[in-house]
Amino acid sequence: MMAGSHVLIGAAAWLYIAHDIGLPLLDPVALGLAVAGSLSPDIDHPKSWVGRRVKVISVPVSKLFGHRGVTHSVVAVAACIACLRWDGQQWHHTLPFVIGYASHLAADLITPQGLCLAWPLRRTFAFPLVKTGSFAEQALVTLVAGWLFARSMGAC
Repeated sequence: MMAGSHVLIGAAAWLYIAHDIGLPLLDPVALGLAVAGSLSPDIDHPKSWVGRRVKVISVPVSKLFGHRGVTHSVVAVAACIACLRWDGQQWHHTLPFVIGYASHLAADLITPQGLCLAWPLRRTFAFPLVKTGSFAEQALVTLVAGWLFARSMGAC
């Protein structure tokens, strides 16, 4: 999926979760962390939105692991939780980032390329519903994000 799609889904997913667990919906720090998390898996692609901004990390990660390798796996989600110190005091920072990160993986799962969720195993998982950058991607992201936003506002 494209960066804009990841941002929209990541923000909507965070609002949905925040509503369900009783956290403020418009906390700018939490929302920013969710958006950062939603873009972070693409650090492994030097031409991605985030990759262009941190080439010093993106290029070596890309050369070592390729795109949609380790950064697009459950190993990376576990590493995010560990690095962000889920210790009971930091959860309000960890949770939105991890929700955004996981939303990225969920969104990429519905593209034909799929993901190696169990990296370093090479098995690819995919539920190919939309092609990256297509009108179908835009339509599906709009529907899903709209539903998540509406649900977080109590409309559904």
